[in-house]
Amino acid sequence: MAYSSKTTMVNDNGEVIPVRKSEYKQTFRNTVKTTKYMLDYVLKEKKGRTYAAAKVILSLYKVLPMVVYTVFPGLIITELTNARRIQRLAVYLGVLIFTPIIDRIINRFTGEYLQRTFNHLSAKFLRDYDYHSAKMDYESFEYPDIQTINERAFVTASNALQVVDRLCALLSALLGLATIFSIIATLNIFIVIVTLLIIYLNSIITKRLNTKYYETEKEMSKYQRYIGSSLMFVLHDIWFAKEVRIFDLGDYFADMLYNKRLEVNNIKIKNTNSSLNAQILFSCTNFIQQLCLYIYLIYMVLFRSLSIGHMTIYMSAVNQFAEIFNGIINSYLDLAKSGLMIHEFMQFMDMPLKQYETGTKEPVLDKNSIIEFRNVSFKYPGSTAYVLKNLSITIHGSEKLCIVGHNGSGKTTFIKLLTRLYFPTDGEILLNGVNINEYDYEKYQALFSPVFQDYSLYMLTFAENIALSNDPDKERILELCKECGLQELVERLLNGLDTNVFKVIDEEGFQPSGGEGQRMAIARALYHSAPIYLLDEPTASLDPMAEYEIYTQFNNMITDKCAVLITHRLSAVQLADKVAVFDNGHVAEYGTHAELYAQNGIYTEMFDKQAQFYRDKPKSEDKVDM
Repeated sequence: MAYSSKTTMVNDNGEVIPVRKSEYKQTFRNTVKTTKYMLDYVLKEKKGRTYAAAKVILSLYKVLPMVVYTVFPGLIITELTNARRIQRLAVYLGVLIFTPIIDRIINRFTGEYLQRTFNHLSAKFLRDYDYHSAKMDYESFEYPDIQTINERAFVTASNALQVVDRLCALLSALLGLATIFSIIATLNIFIVIVTLLIIYLNSIITKRLNTKYYETEKEMSKYQRYIGSSLMFVLHDIWFAKEVRIFDLGDYFADMLYNKRLEVNNIKIKNTNSSLNAQILFSCTNFIQQLCLYIYLIYMVLFRSLSIGHMTIYMSAVNQFAEIFNGIINSYLDLAKSGLMIHEFMQFMDMPLKQYETGTKEPVLDKNSIIEFRNVSFKYPGSTAYVLKNLSITIHGSEKLCIVGHNGSGKTTFIKLLTRLYFPTDGEILLNGVNINEYDYEKYQALFSPVFQDYSLYMLTFAENIALSNDPDKERILELCKECGLQELVERLLNGLDTNVFKVIDEEGFQPSGGEGQRMAIARALYHSAPIYLLDEPTASLDPMAEYEIYTQFNNMITDKCAVLITHRLSAVQLADKVAVFDNGHVAEYGTHAELYAQNGIYTEMFDKQAQFYRDKPKSEDKVDM
């Protein structure tokens, strides 16, 4: 068993297996490691470096207002209780009054730039996340744990710049701490020691609280995924609106959503209780600190001739010291807490894209090419049952192969293996004598023009849905619409080919019927015109006559291409060169339509049953008297 990351491991069959329990802990070393990773991730961008430089400069500047607010009120009090020099009072007062105004002006001119840069970088980091997510191996989507990490990685990518903000806040706090410490040290070092002990106690409480927050948030993320990606989608999206109303599912799903939200609320209560308990502990430790400080300063005023003004400075300095040092601890703890999320982000970004990490050869397919499944067996990740077992079949470069068989016989799995959505568990698939994994993944997939039963339509224009690009060839699309029976639909649409599919974005959009959608999917495959056409139940929403018409037109348009057709309905089988009958994960029968029908086997039985269904008339006793 070879480990590919701490989130997944890859076994000897190439299966990705999620590791549920993370070994990551909030140690100083791990915090430094995760912080450095995210900082490097930000600084690799030019704008990331300028953003970090601007934040560092601002961090240095922020020490000045801190000193002003700590020292100058005490200086004013001292001047009022002693010499009362008007000129000096005016200077002190002017510095104190104008500091916040200058601070606001500086923030105004830097804030817009920082926000614009922040937005640009956030979009860029999310693009990196989206790219990696879109390239993940198809099988990864079968693991809920990996999908949860995927969604949490989105949050981390959105907040990647927080590591710069926290480090700069830490830098500013350290400089401020050194400045304030130099003031307090002139009074009594004992006060500093007491303050540090109190802060240390608070840091222990905060660290434990952060760990509890992380664990409960991780637990909540699973519920939130179920709520947001499933139940809310069912209740509020047009895809499910029809069945929800016809089957009166509103109350059913609304109650289910309500109960799940209650479960989430119970988890949130854990966080609330932990936070409230921590606040009580913080109050107790802060009470001890303030008590020691006030007793000592009052003693110094009464018995050691400490002036009221200097008492104010020291009191403010100690409070500032405690606040700053507490801020340093919290900044570190925030980094440590972020480290938990960054660790998951590292796991996500390091998750191997196995298909993309295979070969580099360029595939070529022509009429002389041969695709061969050689003793291929396959079982889905996490399953012990084989879907395909020792399957062997050959497809020639200009051949049209029809695959038939009962549900569960392995037909669709065959397509998934052919297109490299999965690796075979055993055996190999060859193109021109070369294992398909030795070919460049994207170039290999470009060999296929698929039409799946569960085809996808996108919230784009009609033309963009066919071309899947921003620059569609509209003349070619119109020609294909004629061939695929979509011409009348396009002529009806308000904006023709530029009409949006669905009304989610544009109220003038249209909702295609099942048959129209399938015709659009077929037109899309023809538009891309790859060397191999894959038709997985492509006409399931069409009636038999329309189905035969589409198949006939399709066959005439791809006379020089390879095609693999999967179907339950056998009306178009005679258009294929060869027919393969799948049964229990292997090829049970193989040959032409005439050859297989003459064998009087599985194929003959399937064909005769369907022919009888379409041919036989209802019996007289089945008729209903009116």
